[in-house]
Amino acid sequence: MKGIIIPFMVLGTIAAVSGQGCQFYPLGEYLRFVRVPESLPVGDEVLLVEVHPRKNLTIQAVDAKEDAHFFRYKTVNRTHISLRLAQSLENLVDNPIPQNVLKFRLVCDYQEGDDTINNYLSATVYVEDVNDHGPVFVDAPYHVNVDELTPTGLTVLTGGNTGSKFSLEMQGHRPALVLKKPLDYDTGDTDFKLIVTASDRGTPPWSSTATVSITVNDSDDLSPNLPKTSIEPKSSNLIPSR
Repeated sequence: MKGIIIPFMVLGTIAAVSGQGCQFYPLGEYLRFVRVPESLPVGDEVLLVEVHPRKNLTIQAVDAKEDAHFFRYKTVNRTHISLRLAQSLENLVDNPIPQNVLKFRLVCDYQEGDDTINNYLSATVYVEDVNDHGPVFVDAPYHVNVDELTPTGLTVLTGGNTGSKFSLEMQGHRPALVLKKPLDYDTGDTDFKLIVTASDRGTPPWSSTATVSITVNDSDDLSPNLPKTSIEPKSSNLIPSR
């Protein structure tokens, strides 16, 4: 078995030294990092790569197979290729669950006698969010009817105020309007008009507002209140005791 492995290792070493195999340059560099804005036009260059001599060159996925579909390459000359953007990046970062990292690898092969020599260059592309628009409220403005006996902690609206009756809380990736304090229709808690503001963390930051109108429904939560009355006899004649 050793007699088989040793010649193979020697041949591999000779091919690398003589430069007959497919190689990425500079030699010894196997990973590239690059940053691009989400607004990069389709067809623009992402990365210039020196790789030669090459017969076949492919773009392969690393983690998610969809990542490789965002790129294609164009031959510049015998020694260089230009890695270009094949799909828009806008839908990656402008999502409830944004994705801002793409990973793939370039694979080149070269025929050396009966052997196919492969080399790899991995690439990680960071997609930078461009702050080009503000947050958007869906189906705004909002109107909600709430019973006055609604328990605190209950979500009133998934999507500030007098007496701080309500609060905004994050439920996963969505904000929710939650009842914070008990409501009492008979003491004036009949309706509320809230202004909700959403802002991003861009530079400069953008913000949007939406109106939430809340109507409190009266519930029968009070005991009957009878007025105090005095009972007077209709006649002054008293029944004598025996």
